[in-house]
Amino acid sequence: MSAYDRLLELYLDLRALGVAQSMLGWDRQVMMPTGGSQSRGEHQARLGSLEHRLLTSDEFRTTLEMAEAEGAADEVQAANLRILRRRLDIQSKLPASLIERKAKIGNATYATWRTACPAGDFAAMVPGLTELFDIARETSEFLGGGQHVYDPLINQFEEGCTFADADNMFRTLKPRLVELIQRIAATDPIDDQPIAKDFDRPTLLELMRRTVAQVGFDMNAGRLDLAPNAFCTNIGHGDTRMTTRASNHLRGIFSSSLHEMGHALYDQGSPKEWALMPLDGQTSLALHESQSRFWENIVGRSRGFWTWFTPHLHAAFPETSSFNAEQLWRLINKVEPGFIRVGSDELTYNLHILIRFEIEVEILSRKLEVKDMPEAWNEKMRSYLGIVPPHAGLGCIQDVHWTRGSIGYFPTYSMGNMIGGRILRRLQAEFPNMDDDFARGNFAGVLGWLQTNLYQKAQLKVPKEQILEVSGSPLETSAWLDYAEAKFSDVYALA
Repeated sequence: MSAYDRLLELYLDLRALGVAQSMLGWDRQVMMPTGGSQSRGEHQARLGSLEHRLLTSDEFRTTLEMAEAEGAADEVQAANLRILRRRLDIQSKLPASLIERKAKIGNATYATWRTACPAGDFAAMVPGLTELFDIARETSEFLGGGQHVYDPLINQFEEGCTFADADNMFRTLKPRLVELIQRIAATDPIDDQPIAKDFDRPTLLELMRRTVAQVGFDMNAGRLDLAPNAFCTNIGHGDTRMTTRASNHLRGIFSSSLHEMGHALYDQGSPKEWALMPLDGQTSLALHESQSRFWENIVGRSRGFWTWFTPHLHAAFPETSSFNAEQLWRLINKVEPGFIRVGSDELTYNLHILIRFEIEVEILSRKLEVKDMPEAWNEKMRSYLGIVPPHAGLGCIQDVHWTRGSIGYFPTYSMGNMIGGRILRRLQAEFPNMDDDFARGNFAGVLGWLQTNLYQKAQLKVPKEQILEVSGSPLETSAWLDYAEAKFSDVYALA
């Protein structure tokens, strides 16, 4: 047996542990009774620690070195070796005690969040969040190699990305975005009450299950459930699980379902023959977010999509029948600052991400203490969006990310928007009648192009190379801004 073949055998143990953690995580958020939180946290912490020990063991390290010395026979082997080398290099710098501590604190903080968030109880969150930000600083120090404390953290989520990359994106994005939002604010507001009211939740969920299946999600290889926060997890080939927000409002459940469907389509598109290899799955979070945001907004909030979707909405909720597709398209694209990121419109969403990015950086840089987060958050909301949340549940503790220690993650959402704008330009050249296709319920052409040019590539290339290949450009903001200005000039009849 070659060293490479032995390495893949060792990897299967790592993958099984990762799958077990994913499954326990999905169950925790979808089905687990609240009383199971403490024991679940202990189990997941031990699984994480075991995964770390196997990955950093002498046997794994030696086998990887031998496989690297043998040389890669093709691009698949080269990708597998590159991915495992990166994982080993990162994990070998982190003490097992830190990984186990993060898992335990993260599970406990998430359990607290489930009751503290709806109650707006920030005080209950302070101890856990303080320790998780401390762990993030320690992680940055152990990993090293950056010019900014944020660099090693964002690099974990987006390989090769730095604080400077994220900061430059927001600096170039913000002026044109704010100017567009201000122009819209000067127009007559859109009355979206017809879709902002409460609808029957089970009917909404069934409508979205049918919708994602008709767009292209394989329900025989996945599922869509309700959870307090929407997410997508890939348990393994043929088992991709999505959740959507437990919302009675059409906009909330519609947007979160299509958002997670974008992630799921990416996961389901990974080649079956690579299902048990390291290169299986996403290239990077920014590319993954490009798909969730693309399907949620560029497709899901397009005029063509609503031409197709409106009869299905009328059938599920006859009370909406007095509104035609054009009216509903304008309603779903209403721009209005709101407190909740996941329910925000397509434009102000990026300002929500900017606020989180700035808060993370300020806390990590010790310019802000966790206990003072609500005041800093509210001031940024007032400055960027002109509103102030009445309590922390609608403000700084609304997201689940920090409760699990995912610090350095948020910029990938806006990066995904920018990549999606570049991909749209390429698709418009390939499919000049794309919106007409959507109006007929034909999503196969666009989905097929994405499968060929992105999903089926899995992790063959590093993120920056894959972004360049699929979008035709490095990360930049102009394509998305051009798209946004054209679309919302149409929605709001701007001069």
